[in-house]
Amino acid sequence: MIRLTAVSQQLLAHQLKSPGSFLTVLQRHTGERIRALLTTERQGDRISLTLRAHGTVNSTSLPAKQAETTLKRRAQRWIEDCANGRLECAA
Repeated sequence: MIRLTAVSQQLLAHQLKSPGSFLTVLQRHTGERIRALLTTERQGDRISLTLRAHGTVNSTSLPAKQAETTLKRRAQRWIEDCANGRLECAA
């Protein structure tokens, strides 16, 4: 399973507050690290996320008006679902 590294998890809350493009690092259970580009953008009461990794591009939009920890948890789950090829879960 591919998961965000601990540092990438810590940075995610800040990245969700700040529009821009950010290097995000994911890690396989074998220790192999995978770089991804996460782009965040506020669009009214929603946050648009785009993830570029493994030669794929995935995007979603999440409601911005929710608890910070809930937003971070939903964004992390979406990123990891994309990285693990579980796009039906990520939608």
